[in-house]
Amino acid sequence: MQNHAGKPMNADDSHTTRELLRVGLLVFGLFLVWRFLAGIVTTVLLLSTGLLLAVALSGPVEALHRRKVPRPIAAGLVSVVGLAIFSLGGYLLFPELAKQASQLSSALPSALSRIGGRIEELASRFGVPVTGGEAPSASTLASLGRPLLGGALGLFKSLASIVVGLVVVVFVAFYLAASPSSAVNWVVRLFPPDRRGRVRHVLADIRASLLGWLVGRLLSMVIVGILATVALHLIGIRGALVLGIFTGLAAFVPFVGPIVAAIPPLLLGLVGGPLDALWVLLAYVTIQQVEGNLITPLIMEKTASLHPAIVIVAVTVLGTAFGFLGALLALPATVVAAALVEELWFRRLEGTNAEGTVDAR
Repeated sequence: MQNHAGKPMNADDSHTTRELLRVGLLVFGLFLVWRFLAGIVTTVLLLSTGLLLAVALSGPVEALHRRKVPRPIAAGLVSVVGLAIFSLGGYLLFPELAKQASQLSSALPSALSRIGGRIEELASRFGVPVTGGEAPSASTLASLGRPLLGGALGLFKSLASIVVGLVVVVFVAFYLAASPSSAVNWVVRLFPPDRRGRVRHVLADIRASLLGWLVGRLLSMVIVGILATVALHLIGIRGALVLGIFTGLAAFVPFVGPIVAAIPPLLLGLVGGPLDALWVLLAYVTIQQVEGNLITPLIMEKTASLHPAIVIVAVTVLGTAFGFLGALLALPATVVAAALVEELWFRRLEGTNAEGTVDAR
C-alpha cells in the first residue's frame, strides 16, 4: 500500500489513520447525541411550561364545567376572557407604559454615567488611579444586553424559535385544559391495573397542590407589584409603573427575582442621592418581608410550605442548567416533587391516607 507521495505506507501509518477516523466518528457521534439531548430538554421544558399554564386554566374551566358547560367551550371562554382582560389592560396602560419606558431608556444610561463619575471621584480621593470613560451609549448598552438576554432566554436562539415555543405552550395548555381525560388516561395506563386507582389519586393531589400554589403565587405577585409601584412613585423614581410591573413579574422566582428587580430602581435612586437609594432599598426590603411573612402565609395557607434552602437550591441548579425557563419552572417542579414525596413516601411510611387516617392497605 502506498501513500500520495508514492512511498509505501507502513503499518504504523495505517493504524494512525484508523485511530484518527475512529476519533472523528466518536466526536461526530457525541455531537449528534448532544444535539439530540438538547432538543429533548427544550421539548420537555416547553411541555412543562404548557402543563403549568394548563393547570392555571383548569381552575376556571373546572368551575364552568361543574355548571354543565362542556370543557372545550369552557376552555375557549376562559381563553377569550383572559385575552380580553390582557388586551384591555394593555390598551389602558400602554400610553403610560410607553412614556415611562422612554424615560427609563434615557435615565438609566445617565444614571450609570453619574454613578461611574461618583465612583471615580471617590477613588481619586483615596489615591486609586482610574481611567475616565464616556457615558455608555444606547448601542453599548444594547451590545451588553444581548448576551444577558441570551442567557435569560437560555435554550432559545432566535426570535422564530421563541414564537414557535410560545405557540406550542399555548396550544398544549389549551388542549390539556379542554380535554385532560385522554392525557390522564394515557398516563394511568402506563401502570398495572391494580395501581391505577392510586395513580389517579396521586395525579389529583399533584394538580391540587400545583393549582393552589400557582393561584397563591399569582396573587402574591399582583400585591407585590402594586406595593412596589406605589412605593417607587412616592419616592419619586422615574418609571415607577414599569418598574413595579417588572418587580411583580420577577417575584414569581423567589429570592433571585426580587434581587434582580431591585437593581434598576436602586441605580435610579443613586442618581437622586444616597437618601433616595436608601429609601428604595428600605422599600424593597419591607415589601419582601411583608410578602414573605404576611402575604404568602395568608394566601398559600393550605399549600405545602417549602424550606427556603430547598427553594434556593432548586432555582440555582435549574436556572444554571436550563437558563430562564429552568429558573421559571424550578419552584413548580419543587412543589410537584414535594407532593410526590408526601404522597408516595411519607404517608406510606406513616401508614396514613390523604385524610390523615390510618390506611388499611
